[in-house]
Amino acid sequence: MKLAKISDALIFGNKHLKKISSNYENESIWILSKCINKSYTEIILNYNHNINQDEILDFKNLILRREKHEPLQHILQNVLFYGRKFNIFQKVFICRPETEALIDLLKSLNRTFNNVLEVGSGLGVLPITMEMEKISEKITSIDINKHAISASIENAKKYKCKNINFIKESLFNFRPNKKFDLIISNPPYIPIQDIKNLDLEVKLFDPLNALTDYKDGLSFYRFFLQQSEKFLEDNGLIIFEFGGMRQINDIKKILKLSNYKYFIHNDLNKEPRFVILEK
Repeated sequence: MKLAKISDALIFGNKHLKKISSNYENESIWILSKCINKSYTEIILNYNHNINQDEILDFKNLILRREKHEPLQHILQNVLFYGRKFNIFQKVFICRPETEALIDLLKSLNRTFNNVLEVGSGLGVLPITMEMEKISEKITSIDINKHAISASIENAKKYKCKNINFIKESLFNFRPNKKFDLIISNPPYIPIQDIKNLDLEVKLFDPLNALTDYKDGLSFYRFFLQQSEKFLEDNGLIIFEFGGMRQINDIKKILKLSNYKYFIHNDLNKEPRFVILEK
């Protein structure tokens, strides 16, 4: 069986990924790490280590998939969120690193929530992290995407979460039989006309209805601020993620029409990203 060296594999990977990623050297190492089951450090310390033909073929196939703009998380089959690995599933929105700041924001409130509603389960990273970090006791998480519900359930099983109920349902049709003391969401907020400007790996692989409301990106906020009395306990909070500086003026206009006090918080990049609402 023909052998190749780690250095040969990385030369191949770097050559192809340099076309699409400024972080191509790290991406090549991460992909190779998956194929040969060695850590990042082991790889960079053993450039002359031999790898067999099956491993190099597997590596090349994954590199070529990445070259076609398939997200790195799909290639590696996991995404890291708040220090935990979550399994990736096709046709399910991949969480973004800036959303991690939402967990820190919740912790800063020094409050444990009894009944939480999350809108937009995705991979289940927010409710699972909230349970693992002991921020909440019971969580209901809804998503219109059946693949997202399946993915969330699988990730919850991985971390042995017992207090999350995942439901396939649209927010606009959701009729809960109880109220919540926290409502949290990273809704589809990208205006439909902006979808064409997104990176190819987002446009091609993230489900469109997890990105946009097919309108101006503000439908979720308008609906929820009109209907929230039906969902929220008297001492409850609402926390939403939104589209940063490009959207903040529109968000403030909507908020000023509501009966809530609101507070804007930045993400890790110091960009306004989250809003907390209280009565």
